[in-house]
Amino acid sequence: MSNEEKVSQKPLLYIVQPGIENVKATMQQYSVTKSEDTSSTKEAPTNTYDEPQSFEEDRQKKFRDMTIEEKVNYLTSLPSQMPKMKCEVLCESGRYRGYVQSYEDEMVHMKTFHSPYRAEVNITEIENIRLLGF
Repeated sequence: MSNEEKVSQKPLLYIVQPGIENVKATMQQYSVTKSEDTSSTKEAPTNTYDEPQSFEEDRQKKFRDMTIEEKVNYLTSLPSQMPKMKCEVLCESGRYRGYVQSYEDEMVHMKTFHSPYRAEVNITEIENIRLLGF
């Protein structure tokens, strides 16, 4: 069969489509826009310059660049929406893995993973604090 024969044939099944009238869509008749205040745009900017602020004040330090006391304060002052962070505290007396619970009177109170499940470490004994994750 050639292409001409295929095109010239009648369809095998013909379904009558109902005559549907085109629906006229309702369009928006008006629109409201906020008028701009021309007096505020014409004012000349004042030439008052503040002292240049360093970006280091605005940025938060990296955890590894913080001091031991800053690290402990960071771990104890996390927002309640954030999960507690697991950390490893390296001391002269040993190594503790767990969560830092609180920091009071130069003592860091921890909840550890192994028994005894509580540990109290003096902040002067802490050599390093390393994050393990959530």
